[in-house]
Amino acid sequence: MAVRVVSVLALGAVLAASLAGCTGEPAPTSPEATTAPTATVTPALTAPPAPPPVSDGGTPMESDLGEDTSAAAPVWDDASRKEAQKLAQDVMTAYARPDIPQEKWWAEFSAHLSAQAAYDYQWVDPTSIPARAVTGPATITAKPSVYLAELTVPTDAGTYGVLLSRTDGPSPWQVERITPPESLEQPADGESA
Repeated sequence: MAVRVVSVLALGAVLAASLAGCTGEPAPTSPEATTAPTATVTPALTAPPAPPPVSDGGTPMESDLGEDTSAAAPVWDDASRKEAQKLAQDVMTAYARPDIPQEKWWAEFSAHLSAQAAYDYQWVDPTSIPARAVTGPATITAKPSVYLAELTVPTDAGTYGVLLSRTDGPSPWQVERITPPESLEQPADGESA
């Protein structure tokens, strides 16, 4: 047994010595000439965190930061539908007023927007908006989730799309995006109208 261990160790030493001499590069002559290879690290791509799980009672169990939120999860009921329709109607009424001063237009329009939408729409010139009046009620168009609602609102310039969102049950709906009617969208460069 001891002979076998010594043989294995001797074989390992011989292999290590022979492999060390097989690099094909001359041995360095001084310690200053020796450079260690640098390691490169490639960052791993990760998916965004999943939304917090919801308990059987409809309340989030933890936020995405690992904190207990205790805020009730939203529900899609008649009250929620009516709130979404009212907000879509109100935001389009505020939006479709190109004849009022920009400061007043922005103050009334931006009150309905999420923080991201306010950032996106902050430089809109109301005089460039072709719609001047809402001509009918807001209609829910897509199968909604409890966090998002897609609606359409008819105006004198065509039917606009309105995307709403909310973060939890107590939070109100907020406008994320207003989409002009297809008839008003500009063709991309190189396309004919």
